[in-house]
Amino acid sequence: MQKLHHARSARHLVLACGTAVITAACGGGGGANNNAQLASQSANEPTVSSAAVSSNSVPAPAANSNNVPASTSTVSPSVVSSSNALATAANSNSLPVSVPTASSPIVSSNTVPATAAGSNLATTNPTVSAATVSSNYISATTTAVTNLAANKPTMASSFVSSSYVSALAVDGNGTTRWASAHTDSEWMQVDLGSAQPINTVTLVWEAAFGRAYAIQVSTDGSTWNTVYSTTTGVGGTEKIAFASTTARFVRMQGTKRATSYGFSLYEFKVSNEPTVTTTATPTVNPLPTDAIFAPTSFWYQPIPTTVALHPNSANFVTEFARQFKAYYGNVTINTTAYSSPVYAAAAGAATTAVQFWDCQGKRYTDASLVNQWSAVPIPGYAQPASGTDAEMTIYQPSSDSIWEFWQARNQSGVWQACWGGRMQNVSKSDGIWPVNYGTTATGLPFLGGQITAEELQRGEIRHAIGISLVDVERASIFSWPANRSDGYNPTNAPNRIAEGQRFRLDPTINVDAMNLHPVAKIIAKAAQKYGFVVWDKAGSISLRSQNPKSYTALGQVNPYTALFNGTPEYALLNGFPWDRLQFLPFNYGKP
Repeated sequence: MQKLHHARSARHLVLACGTAVITAACGGGGGANNNAQLASQSANEPTVSSAAVSSNSVPAPAANSNNVPASTSTVSPSVVSSSNALATAANSNSLPVSVPTASSPIVSSNTVPATAAGSNLATTNPTVSAATVSSNYISATTTAVTNLAANKPTMASSFVSSSYVSALAVDGNGTTRWASAHTDSEWMQVDLGSAQPINTVTLVWEAAFGRAYAIQVSTDGSTWNTVYSTTTGVGGTEKIAFASTTARFVRMQGTKRATSYGFSLYEFKVSNEPTVTTTATPTVNPLPTDAIFAPTSFWYQPIPTTVALHPNSANFVTEFARQFKAYYGNVTINTTAYSSPVYAAAAGAATTAVQFWDCQGKRYTDASLVNQWSAVPIPGYAQPASGTDAEMTIYQPSSDSIWEFWQARNQSGVWQACWGGRMQNVSKSDGIWPVNYGTTATGLPFLGGQITAEELQRGEIRHAIGISLVDVERASIFSWPANRSDGYNPTNAPNRIAEGQRFRLDPTINVDAMNLHPVAKIIAKAAQKYGFVVWDKAGSISLRSQNPKSYTALGQVNPYTALFNGTPEYALLNGFPWDRLQFLPFNYGKP
């Protein structure tokens, strides 16, 4: 259902990440590396050495104040933390422009004032995170445990300015952070106040995370024992479980940075949880998009290495190559247009009726669709995608429901859309819309096959990926899991690929050895394991990522900027071995 668009239009991709559950018995963090590069950070950002002492409290700027140090006006971009907005007390003191030096390690008190709503701190010194799943997207359910480090005294080897002292990593505010000097050997520790049993440390990293680090414990602050170490940190939220031990002091000792910046933590949590993960293979950064639909859904099923291929696979590969050459010579990744933003609705959220808009001149109203849209929990900040398709998805975990909209618009406070649907019992669904409903031409939902920024930050996509082609087989011929098609082949050209067809990248290729963009490597590995499914036709061969309006509608940062690191979306997949595709049999995987 996509409209023609130029494959080289400038768009940006978005990101966030989940939780890595790690056990000390595994000997490391595991998981794919995060190769996203940070955007520019001020070259004049002051570095406070390990000889500096920070103020016991960090004064907050006055509302609408411009008194933010110029040296901290630009920070590394990533996704703004889940639900915390920057809030500050009005008429408070401005941030200091210099930091005193002394001869002891940096000590931070737990007293950190909030920031004022409307303060320029939100615009000139944004605090953003690549470490958390944003509340405007989807939140995973976790068991509440006591954070023993909350608001306890901290020390650190250094901080880059008084805006990034170590106390900010234990204040419970996901938008504030500690940031060290730009060197490899940096540390931060917390004093729990008394020796007590602990078995878990949770590190919530900013985009400047630790590739190699250790968790150390002590009862006296002088003699340290290492309870966990890794050389393969993945960033995001890393939850580290280890054998129960008694400690008063807990330290993150960094030994190698993942970026050119230092080590930066939004949260440093310590807990004594009732159960500890002891599996030999850790679950790395699970995300809700790993299992939106039933676990048996085709979206999540790995393709066996030795699967039988379609007898016409070679000719389909040739046809794919023809389209690649004929339409811009690339495969692009749609972000701001022709991809759907996803907005999560809270339980009990207010609902509104979405009116049917007959944009296609059908001259009739689908009564079932009107009923499906009679009570939709659309957040007040929601915006449809840019572009003529104006897609939008609402997901409400509490009611286990999804609503999709095509050509959505808000007319003087009244929501309207041209097509879409409501899917109920999503967690038990096969991940396919009922016949005739949904936004894509095939009845395959966005939440199944879009690439999310969270997945790219994690370094792994755990589902099949939707792909749009330009020339597809006529509408009467389609393959499961599609339940319909908008294909068009008036000349009956041979070897046209049908909507719903599935194909994969040759699993014998060593993707890591290829000269590909980090994003392309992540996609390539998913294409080997789960494959692509043709879910639409478009003006160019294209994939969809979750639309960044999911974040920017809330005033948050577009995280794809950091992920793409200056590479245009049409060039991200340059060098991808499209000639090594393998097409699966028609109706592959159909129950």
